[in-house]
Amino acid sequence: MDSGQSQTAIIYYATGIALDPGCMEGHSGMLQAALRHRQADGKRLRKGDLKNLGGHEDMIAFAEAEALWMSDLENGALAIKALQTAAVAEQPEVGIFLAPHVLGIVTHWKKTGKAPLVAVKDACSAVGAWDEALKAGQLAIEHDPSDAALDASIKDLSAQRAMSQGGYEDAAGTEGGFRAFVKDMDKQRELEEDESIAGVGGGSDRVLARAKAAFKESPDVPENVNRLATLLRRQGDERSLKQAEEVFMQGFGTTNEYRFRMSAGDIRIQRFRQRMRRLAEKGDETKAAELESQLLDFEAKEYAERAERYPTDRNVRFHLGEVARRRGDTETAMGCFQKAKDEPRLRSRAGHRLGLCFAVEGWHSEAIAEFREVLSHIDATEAALELEVRYDLMLALIEAARLDSSEERAREALDICSGIARKDITYKDIRDRRREIDELVRSL
Repeated sequence: MDSGQSQTAIIYYATGIALDPGCMEGHSGMLQAALRHRQADGKRLRKGDLKNLGGHEDMIAFAEAEALWMSDLENGALAIKALQTAAVAEQPEVGIFLAPHVLGIVTHWKKTGKAPLVAVKDACSAVGAWDEALKAGQLAIEHDPSDAALDASIKDLSAQRAMSQGGYEDAAGTEGGFRAFVKDMDKQRELEEDESIAGVGGGSDRVLARAKAAFKESPDVPENVNRLATLLRRQGDERSLKQAEEVFMQGFGTTNEYRFRMSAGDIRIQRFRQRMRRLAEKGDETKAAELESQLLDFEAKEYAERAERYPTDRNVRFHLGEVARRRGDTETAMGCFQKAKDEPRLRSRAGHRLGLCFAVEGWHSEAIAEFREVLSHIDATEAALELEVRYDLMLALIEAARLDSSEERAREALDICSGIARKDITYKDIRDRRREIDELVRSL
């Protein structure tokens, strides 16, 4: 489908959505058309292209906003506008469907910052997408930890999400329901404090004190282990991370729950990376490289143990493949990524890494096929990955063109290079690649 066809499809879907905004098939179909439109480098729609929409005023505004966004999928401002109009049109189900896509787009948007993330938080809250609202709030406050009003709104979101998931609205409508839901207001306050500190990393010393007391009294209770270690880990400094690792390891010993052993390993990896970052900032590249080698050895052992413990866990396989690839063990990496592709959430990333492994082995035809497969099903929230895959596909085509003396592949590489340059002329070494491919095409 070329860009003209995909643009027409978006307009047709918008026409139907304006009349029946609750039809989820229409929104899913428009999203698929949008993906094809982006892959074809299609042009953004204008309001004049949507002047024939019919229906209620709010529904027309919603369909128009959604269509404009879908024709320029990576535009965070348009994504936010679409979600806001879904709330105005009183379409919470559609808003909940769109919320993770909007959050993904805005998170990777070049213009992202506190203000757009706050807008996403508010729009998600308006449609009842509590998880995405809370995540957007957490990301926003990272840009300005001193914003007390934002911190308070995040606490309110935590409480609202807890009440929504706990059935508060249902309980409040029955006799005695409210008291059945919250019998002890002090206990509810503790729950809200705990929810806040688990969600955004800030909060009260009382929460940590309660967690330490509970762990000291009953170190064999999994909830006590997890709460204390999580609170310590969120403080983020070296001392707290070391304590969190020790709590998780003690918890593994007392409960024999392997998840605590894995969490301790994750913290050890985090501490390695913090030390490497500090060394890099000091300019001590030699020690940083030594530490990186030690980290790779630890990760290889860690994920191999996890893979043995959980042979069907595709996430573990993906991480093991990443470590193997970084260590130069391409054969192990390829096997891991092939298995990880079975997990829908990992399909794009695992396929990309598998293509890179094929390229390292010199199997350029296989790499090209793998990169193309990834591009055919890449998700709307993976805009940054798409550009990376296109770049790597271009490199594979260049190598294949040289080996096969194929002008066709060289020209395909040139088309991809041109598309990347039009989108972002500063991307990696795209200027140099453009000159390189020009010379290659002339020589063929």
